[in-house]
Amino acid sequence: MAHKRNTSGLKSNAGKKKKEALKKTDEAIKRLIKKKEVINFNTVAEEAGVSKAWLYKESDIAERIKRIRDQSSDKKAVAVKASTKRSDSSKDALISTLKAKVRELETENSELKKQLEVVYGKFRNSSM
Repeated sequence: MAHKRNTSGLKSNAGKKKKEALKKTDEAIKRLIKKKEVINFNTVAEEAGVSKAWLYKESDIAERIKRIRDQSSDKKAVAVKASTKRSDSSKDALISTLKAKVRELETENSELKKQLEVVYGKFRNSSM
């Protein structure tokens, strides 16, 4: 004879635990955003005190984390592009400055060689 089991207490407790975990996860994401820290499954799981497996299993939470993670990586990519543009213009300015300095030194070097030839010529003529 099969006994009918009373599982209502278990279901109620499981629902309560899920609500608490969702709340902790939501608060953890908000804290990470406020602190401007990286948002991914590892950081959210650690901050919220839940497992990564649970985060992946909860599709709403998983999608939210993926969306935030992708948005922050897009912002980083834009920042890298901007810094690359700035560094390219800095490099161009440095190159043109160095080229001007090289031309200046080549001119000075040429003038010094001419002066040296004149001094050698005078020295030769005086020693004869």
